Amino acid sequence: MRTPSSISPLQRQRGVSLVELMIGVTIGLAMLAALGSLYVATSKARAEFNKTGEQVENGRYALESMVRDVEMAGFFGRPGLSASLQYNLPGACTTAQTSMGFDNTTSPITVPAALSGVAAGGAKPTCLSNMSTGTEALTVHYASGNVSATVSGTEYYLQQSSCSSDTRQLIYDSKTANFTLLGKTCSSGSPAELRKYVVRTYYLSGCDNCSSGGDSTPTLKVAEFVNGSIQVSSLVAGIQDVHLSYGVDTDSNGSPDCYVDNPAIDNSATCTGSSGYSWTNATANWANITAVRVTVLARNLDPTTGWNDTRTYDLGRATADGPYNDSYKRHVYSAVARLWNVGGVREN
Repeated sequence: MRTPSSISPLQRQRGVSLVELMIGVTIGLAMLAALGSLYVATSKARAEFNKTGEQVENGRYALESMVRDVEMAGFFGRPGLSASLQYNLPGACTTAQTSMGFDNTTSPITVPAALSGVAAGGAKPTCLSNMSTGTEALTVHYASGNVSATVSGTEYYLQQSSCSSDTRQLIYDSKTANFTLLGKTCSSGSPAELRKYVVRTYYLSGCDNCSSGGDSTPTLKVAEFVNGSIQVSSLVAGIQDVHLSYGVDTDSNGSPDCYVDNPAIDNSATCTGSSGYSWTNATANWANITAVRVTVLARNLDPTTGWNDTRTYDLGRATADGPYNDSYKRHVYSAVARLWNVGGVREN
């Protein structure tokens, strides 16, 4: 048996010195500080990524919603209405049946222009009370793609004839008894398709919740004709600005010959290649729109600490947007939408 005195100093158990302990603690604290800084930086990056991802989603959804409706504008049933139509320009807030733009007693028949709009600085429609001053609006008119509509008595519907013996091409009404047009078999047991009529107006508001004590989030809103009245709802929050540029077909071949900000005025100085076109009739100008360039400026919903937005944004106007000099990040999204139901007929 070995005695304690025979055990070498290297084999004896001993603790750490104070210096060693302090060095270990210092290294541990440095590692914790590094890990903490990494965690904070990662959390901030993740938060910014989430903000940007939400802004991208909102911007693209706003753009796609407007483009989809523009592409449907002017659809009043199956293709086949006379190419030589008369056009009306109902207001965005119109709800009376007699003022919605349809008249099947005229020859050729009268229908609403596929779309209309409010240019920047134009008169604000009365039903859009929270529309931001100086901004633009777009109203589209078309028949739904759903042919299984059931008459409710408060909505308006379109029925287009497929039978040569019908004395009317189109019926626009809200009462079941008035939809008398026939399908291809010209049989009373096979009525023509019935489609709900859609009127939507896209516009900008300075608030998502516009009630007393609400917020100040810029929002793209939609006013839709539903159950006999105009109903407004928020579509996408964080939409700072929208610019609409309208492609006018001045030679009736279906393709836009020039783009203007306001088709309701004389654009002869801008559309220099369309010298033979008359700009005197605002309704005709709107009826000749065959494309719309939609440009959206989307803003993050939450500010970014340390960020100052000194950028300017080109939406296609003569003057760029910004700088806003705030802590919100922004991005521009743009697309061109064709009015297939207007331009496509002319191309054929």
